[in-house]
Amino acid sequence: MSSSRRSKFEIWSEILEYCLRKKRSQTWLLRNTRLNTNAIKDNLQFLLSRNLIDQINEGEVIKYHITYKGEEALQKFYTLINDYFNLNQESRKKKNY
Repeated sequence: MSSSRRSKFEIWSEILEYCLRKKRSQTWLLRNTRLNTNAIKDNLQFLLSRNLIDQINEGEVIKYHITYKGEEALQKFYTLINDYFNLNQESRKKKNY
């Protein structure tokens, strides 16, 4: 049985991924991550406190963008998941058939 609940790691990686592509506002992240206001604020604060994202003032709008440290963390997360579940090996096996 699977649950639709995401782990904190999945939420953090999702936010980092969104902020990698483009600077994002809290409202944009709120809508696209499907989190409530308190949850998105808490997660953004956590990522800011770890220097994984930067807060950028663009006029009256505050946007968030991934830092170099955040990019490294995201890459390590994906590498760990791929290695742990042998995803790269599985995709290679499928290509051989």
